[in-house]
Amino acid sequence: MKVLIITYYWPPSGGGGVQRWLKFATNLDKLGSTPVVFTPSNPDVPILDASLELEVPTNIEVLKTPIFEPSRVLAKFSKKSASGRIGASGKDNPSKPSLLGSLSLWVRGNMFIPDARVKWVKPSISYLTKWISENPVDAIITTGPPHSMHLIGLGLKKKFKDIQWVADFRDPWSDMDYLSEFKMSKRSMNKLVQMEKEVATSADKIIVTSKGASRKLSINKDCNVIPNGWDPQDFPKSLPQTDSSPTIKIGHFGSLHGSRNAPGFWHAIKTLREEGQQYELIFAGNVSGNIKSELNELGLLDICTFEGELEHKQSIISMLQCDALLLVHNDTDSATRSTPGKLFEYIATSKPIISICRSTGDLAERLSGWGLPFAEHKNNTSSKEMLLNLSDQPKVDPAPFTRMKLTENLLELLQK
Repeated sequence: MKVLIITYYWPPSGGGGVQRWLKFATNLDKLGSTPVVFTPSNPDVPILDASLELEVPTNIEVLKTPIFEPSRVLAKFSKKSASGRIGASGKDNPSKPSLLGSLSLWVRGNMFIPDARVKWVKPSISYLTKWISENPVDAIITTGPPHSMHLIGLGLKKKFKDIQWVADFRDPWSDMDYLSEFKMSKRSMNKLVQMEKEVATSADKIIVTSKGASRKLSINKDCNVIPNGWDPQDFPKSLPQTDSSPTIKIGHFGSLHGSRNAPGFWHAIKTLREEGQQYELIFAGNVSGNIKSELNELGLLDICTFEGELEHKQSIISMLQCDALLLVHNDTDSATRSTPGKLFEYIATSKPIISICRSTGDLAERLSGWGLPFAEHKNNTSSKEMLLNLSDQPKVDPAPFTRMKLTENLLELLQK
């Protein structure tokens, strides 16, 4: 089976979106299929991880064409990160943004629908129409965000009606939690919702990473849940040494910003330190200035280590050197319809997990099914209880979530 995978994120880009389809493509190749990847040659991405390029099998064909990135234009007028200004959530949002900041957000929300990569759609359809005519494929897979990748799939489906099209929704679309930043007009939002509906109804199959996302799409077809996972190949053959210090090392891996914050947990750490407990907080990934200020006000900065962005395999080694792992989900309605990808690598470490999330939603349901505790974002009492009972957590079997097992599920879906 020959499969064309259309993705914006591909090595040397880093992050969860890259992991998902790098692993799928690699394992499809191992299972006897022929994956071909189509991706931009010059993307403007927030995270780079050059080590992932070494994981791309040499026999996988990767097609690349240039993309126009409006963020680079805006970068000429501002010293801020371009990708953070025009579409990527994850930065601090000042109560009174600058005039340029307000304008760029409005432009992003009302002139680049569904996202800032939409200008790549038409040239990509043109390029791939010619390529597919000369190189027939059995299936096309698009993965978003950015959800403009699905518009490429939609355009190709109209031209090649007999080719199966699978749309993979890694995150929400029309209810993405950062859309409120963009001051979208009613007309713009209606256009976005209509795009989502057309993609969802036109695709032959829909994949979501968490079942709540399928309820949001509201279409008369089954959505197939294939979550994110973990790869034994990414874990070292021997466990890294940990010290015997009484200090409990708690690690968070990924970005912390905005609604992805854990004030109740920070207060619980402060209280337990005052009672004589010893902790060290490890942060791998971007931590916003607002959260650092919050940690400083609570007198916790002296126990914090900020490692910055780590290469993927190095982040796993760092996880294994911790005594417990912190999982913080966004405190938003749309987040209740998603499950963080890092959860599955967390359970593969067999370390206790301190989960901060809303009490209802996909993540809370999955944690409850495993018998794992969680606390809401501002609940310091529940956070304190988790910290005091880390050794009592049950172990979760990670085997059903290996990348190879999930690829077998994907291949079965494609073969149907």
